[in-house]
Amino acid sequence: MKYSKGITHKSASQMPKHTADSPVAEEITAEIHALRGVFALYWRIDEAFGQLEFTGGLGRVECFLLMQLDCPRRMGELARILLMVPSTVTSAADRLEQEGLALRVRDEKDRRAFRLQLTQKGRSLRLELEKRAGDAFRQICGLNAEEIQEFAVLSGKIHQEILGPAEQRPGKET
Repeated sequence: MKYSKGITHKSASQMPKHTADSPVAEEITAEIHALRGVFALYWRIDEAFGQLEFTGGLGRVECFLLMQLDCPRRMGELARILLMVPSTVTSAADRLEQEGLALRVRDEKDRRAFRLQLTQKGRSLRLELEKRAGDAFRQICGLNAEEIQEFAVLSGKIHQEILGPAEQRPGKET
């Protein structure tokens, strides 16, 4: 089966054989196959995050936030990256602060603003979380190393399309 420009191409041997009493399956486009795969991957990864026990009771939002803190970031930027409302990110940041995983520091370029940055404890947990998330991804997706690299490139393009060029400039909010 080959996908191009939204059309599914099948050879004669791949065509379903229908009998008078069998339902006729509709053709599924490449876009729908891709969406199904993305949804299934998201649901399984989300489930795996929910089962992580080493996070000290942190919720999914706190874990997702933790993974975005590779550098200090403003709250608005984090909300945009995570596609969440700012109040949700603020609540998650409060929880990370309470757990000693992050702290708010004044933005050197704009003293009115704050950036959220990880503490040493937060960096250690983030590294462990990334390792386990990577392991879960490899186990769940069933892709080999080369396919994961291809998927990463394509996912990066989608990420860039959705979030725009500001994602490439840490600390810049749009």
